[in-house]
Amino acid sequence: MQTLPTVDAPCALCGGDRAERVWTTADRAFAVPGLHTVVRCRECGFLYQRPRVRDAHLAACYPDHYPRHQEPSPRVPFTGRPARVRAVRWALATGLGYARLRDAHAGLLTRLRARRLLRRLRWSCPPWRGDGRYLDVGCGSGASLGVAQALGWRVAGIEMDTAAAEKARRFTEEIYVGDVRSAPFGRASFDVVTAFHVLEHVPDPVAVVRRMLEWLAAEGLVIVEVPNAGGLGARLFGRAWSGLELPRHLSHFTPETLERTVRKAGGRVVWCWHQAKPRYYLWSLSHVLRDRGWDSLVRVVESRPVYGALKLLLEVTLPLARWGRRGEVIRIGAMRG
Repeated sequence: MQTLPTVDAPCALCGGDRAERVWTTADRAFAVPGLHTVVRCRECGFLYQRPRVRDAHLAACYPDHYPRHQEPSPRVPFTGRPARVRAVRWALATGLGYARLRDAHAGLLTRLRARRLLRRLRWSCPPWRGDGRYLDVGCGSGASLGVAQALGWRVAGIEMDTAAAEKARRFTEEIYVGDVRSAPFGRASFDVVTAFHVLEHVPDPVAVVRRMLEWLAAEGLVIVEVPNAGGLGARLFGRAWSGLELPRHLSHFTPETLERTVRKAGGRVVWCWHQAKPRYYLWSLSHVLRDRGWDSLVRVVESRPVYGALKLLLEVTLPLARWGRRGEVIRIGAMRG
């Protein structure tokens, strides 16, 4: 199969042209032909793919069954037994600003359960801001829109893939299909603007963050989540790290370079969280074993009992990576500078 046309673009963060090679690998997920290389900018340390597929051909890197475009129904928070729902409502009211959900009669057990649920809810539910206007950039089939809508937000989305955008319209007709930089939303239109695993896919991340900040109302919040190229997984697995996902990931952020991206776009980071999930490490482990030709061992690792045991072990130990700020995923909240 013929390789896609490429461009030898400079660093998207500082514009520097000098770089050193860090990792080279094939497309492990969808077999886009060719070898793809990540380099480190000698001027600012930013990690990015070079050369990369030309803008006009990037869509060819995403098959019709690309997971982000085929997401299942959103996991809305108000599910389960009544006792759990009461705890969720209390957690949202006291921890994420949903004052209308506050129940003055909530008992001690409800409040204790709410504290346990809050960390997970912080990752799945946007904190309430202003008038409750929410925009998800790169919304895929709309999972995040569905959660926000269930929480009372007025939602809108931006998505490049037409088929995914049609799925997202079950939550709102306000879906723009096309490039984020040409989306027609007005300045100060939203209280929260999110981009989950989007920024690493775009040729100009600074321009995208700048556009997101422009859409913020006063005291609004931009939330960005990306794989962490400064985390434990990248250090352990190198070119087999599952977060590379070449050639679709054009940029590879650490907490430091993500913060510099936000600053250059005119914003400021107000918090940074780390997340570490077992599946990321297990995917990377399978990549390493395949690279070494140990296919029989891959089958053992991916068998249900062994995979389950390794996952349980990682569940116990991975909080150390999160607490040590070396998670596989970083999520930042940013405001206008």
